[in-house]
Amino acid sequence: MLKKKKSFIIVTIILVVILILICAILFKDNKKRIGKNIELDLSSCKIVSSKDTHSGFLGDGEYFVKVECKKLEFKSLPENWKELPLSEELSNITNMESCDDKSCKNIYDRYSIPKDIEGSYYFLDRHTESISIHDDSNLNNRSSYNFSLALLDKKKKTIYYYELDT
Repeated sequence: MLKKKKSFIIVTIILVVILILICAILFKDNKKRIGKNIELDLSSCKIVSSKDTHSGFLGDGEYFVKVECKKLEFKSLPENWKELPLSEELSNITNMESCDDKSCKNIYDRYSIPKDIEGSYYFLDRHTESISIHDDSNLNNRSSYNFSLALLDKKKKTIYYYELDT
């Protein structure tokens, strides 16, 4: 009986360690994937919050990550980063409200993103009808959205990364 109990404890500890390692790998891969999407090296940054609502067969939903980059200097960004404010097309989308059983909120309110960010933004159109992956001009003329948007607050050295798939 004692031998079975020891075996059970050892197996449980091994499973917990494996689960922790898998979570760490997935969390690290997300930071790497986001960095690749927005053309920045985020290896010295820290993910402080995230939320993923993708579910179901089609994978529709939102993905949000707040990343703090206290060690990075954002003096020169890749050319696909643009200075804020957002374009009219992106402003319309970010201010569009989504409702649940409790309330209706735009992405700033849903994810606690400051509206007065001084910095830059990065847009990546992942839609199949996209002509140019960094052009948002026809974004609101489609029946669905598939894009990534990053807002960089240069003062707080924080990146707010958002994906929408409908």
